[in-house]
Amino acid sequence: MNKFFYLLAVMCLAVPVMAQDSGAKAQPSLADLARKTRSQQKQAAIARYDEESFKSSQPSAPPETTADADNPEGAEKKPADAKAAEAKAGDEKSKDKPKADDWKDKIDAQKNEISMLQREIDVAQREQRMRAAAFYADAGSQLRDSAKFADDSRKQQEDIDSKKQSLDAAQQKLADLEEQARKAGTKTE
Repeated sequence: MNKFFYLLAVMCLAVPVMAQDSGAKAQPSLADLARKTRSQQKQAAIARYDEESFKSSQPSAPPETTADADNPEGAEKKPADAKAAEAKAGDEKSKDKPKADDWKDKIDAQKNEISMLQREIDVAQREQRMRAAAFYADAGSQLRDSAKFADDSRKQQEDIDSKKQSLDAAQQKLADLEEQARKAGTKTE
């Protein structure tokens, strides 16, 4: 009887599978779909440059106007006021560039000083935490050297506080420099 139920179960499962294969088309696999879309895609255009393509793509000379045709030297002759104005603008730009470079150098130097002070504070705080961890991990040193540890901790904290004050002063100086550069009409960034 057991064999009969197993045979019946296998036949019940096989009948729907056989009916599905014979009656309907199987769906294409994902790999087949990917191959089909890859073959349908266009290849990327490859640009090749050689002397011929550059020669043909060079712009032609602009057409001359009738005023320039009548007076070929007219284009070279400018009023004295226009030449003076251009020279003055060029002088102002050349004067502004060193000023901008000076401001930029001052601001960069101040930023470097701030980063050094911040790094010194970080190192001092890390050393303080490591000393405290070593002190509290050893019960014997807590009993023997508690006064010395307290003095050293106080000195380290004073050192860190003085470095923080100098960092605040340096940050204020940087803000003042940036404000002065802005008022001078120089871009700092």
